[in-house]
Amino acid sequence: MTSAASAGEPLGQRAIGAARAFRLAGPPRAIERFGSGHIHDTFAVSCDAPGGSRRYVLQRINARVFREPERVVENAVRVSEHLRLRLEASGAPDAERRSLRWCESRAGSPVHRDESGSVWRACGLIERTHTRDVVESPDEARAAGRAFGDFLAQVADFDPGLLHTVIPGFHDLAAYARRLEAAHAADARGRARACADEVQAVRRALAELGSARAAQEALPRRVVHADCKVNNVLLDDRSGEGMCVIDLDTVMSGRSADDFGQLARGAACTAAEDERELARIGFDLALFEALCDGFLSGCGSLLSPAERAALPQAPALSALEHALRFLTDHLEGDVYFRVHRAGQNLDRARAQRRLLEAMRACERETAQIVRSAAGHARIRA
Repeated sequence: MTSAASAGEPLGQRAIGAARAFRLAGPPRAIERFGSGHIHDTFAVSCDAPGGSRRYVLQRINARVFREPERVVENAVRVSEHLRLRLEASGAPDAERRSLRWCESRAGSPVHRDESGSVWRACGLIERTHTRDVVESPDEARAAGRAFGDFLAQVADFDPGLLHTVIPGFHDLAAYARRLEAAHAADARGRARACADEVQAVRRALAELGSARAAQEALPRRVVHADCKVNNVLLDDRSGEGMCVIDLDTVMSGRSADDFGQLARGAACTAAEDERELARIGFDLALFEALCDGFLSGCGSLLSPAERAALPQAPALSALEHALRFLTDHLEGDVYFRVHRAGQNLDRARAQRRLLEAMRACERETAQIVRSAAGHARIRA
């Protein structure tokens, strides 16, 4: 077993205890930090099992972000089981690698609460896959877009009423704007003066994008992923195909354009989310086209004309949303998004402001790309 120190004392020791609390294929023999997520503490656990080693993903859920962690896990288990049944019924190749398999604790629950009150969950690690934090080619963008489009199509018949709302107001721009104003007025950390330009910029953007916001808010609600980032898709090591959508923490009732907007915001940006050299930040139309083609191909005939019409401006609304959220978190003292240096959330907010400007400069091109991709998707369907 990896020592507690190598996994991060004292959390590593608690992770070892949590791993032992789940019904795994065999006794845990090694544990190490895993992944690049900003919210939870994630580990890979190796076990000796009949027929060879098995690996699992073990997570301690961040209770500051998700106040009711058991509900988060309950949603993920319900959706994963729905996906598993759909895949098996359709005869999809490699069906066992296309949805998450959650582990049961020795107490018969999908979660384990340790002595400190922390909530843990575990699922099988899908082997021979990898993730990308940054898209490296249009083919990868298309694969990620297809995976999220497939996800929406596969959960289209799942009743949103069966899912808990784990983060009230998620993707609600008006609510995020109100919280920013409250944080700016309170100025609890004395940071308001230094980011006055950013606050004014997002206020202007909110007004300028008012009609796009209204159109998106009027879209039908359906079960969505709600955290569509490229690194939430497992890509097959050999084929590059998107095998499985992961990180189901925010799966709940929402709008398809929110999913697509978030995906394109991250994957088609030419620089890191916290890039300080703003001149490096742009919007890659070739990657956007590949994302759009994959997403609409995966959705097939699912989306209504109004949903397709909302896609061109969805990335800009997502950039605005994230500028609001990063700026608010900076003002409140970095309580939501994990930071690794002083001012990182302010850097993120400034980067989103620049990305929004780049997106708005190519609105005609993005609209044409969506129209063309929608036509191709209908032909293939």
